Amino acid sequence: MTKKPDTELFEKVQSRDSQAFDQLMREYSPELYNFILRIVSNAEDAQDILQDTFVRVWEKSHQFKGNSSVKTWIFRIAINLSYKHLKKRKRWGFSILDEVKVLISGSDPVQDTEREYNSMLLEKSLAFLTPRQQAVVVARIYQDLPFAQIGAAIGCSENSAKVHFHEGKKRIESYINKQVG
Repeated sequence: MTKKPDTELFEKVQSRDSQAFDQLMREYSPELYNFILRIVSNAEDAQDILQDTFVRVWEKSHQFKGNSSVKTWIFRIAINLSYKHLKKRKRWGFSILDEVKVLISGSDPVQDTEREYNSMLLEKSLAFLTPRQQAVVVARIYQDLPFAQIGAAIGCSENSAKVHFHEGKKRIESYINKQVG
């Protein structure tokens, strides 16, 4: 049985190969950054958490047991750091979503405005989810990850991940219905 390319690359990282680590960061950074950004809703915070995630990956690579995929393990680190950040930010009195991103797309101003409004509603609605629901919804909607992988990343079963997604979706729908009227 052949090893996955990620596994081979990560074994090099575990052997302290800095070039392999640079390659791992290049491969995972865009997707991981977007994932973190969806959770913390602040570009600077997401960048800081991304950097902290890779520092942890480098420092703790020897602790990777191979019980999950490398991607799941890295995303789990990012989720934990994002939760920690949200808890700290909440303790200091900031809302979970203190910055709404403006989406720039297409050339039709009416469609752009509608897209921006819908995106803003969705982003704001994430603030009404528990951190676990938020992580599941973001992973499922924006990253299109399977529930089994999401569950492994957040430390629950596949069925629990489905329940968190369903409950999160209901809260989002309720929030949007209240806003739209």
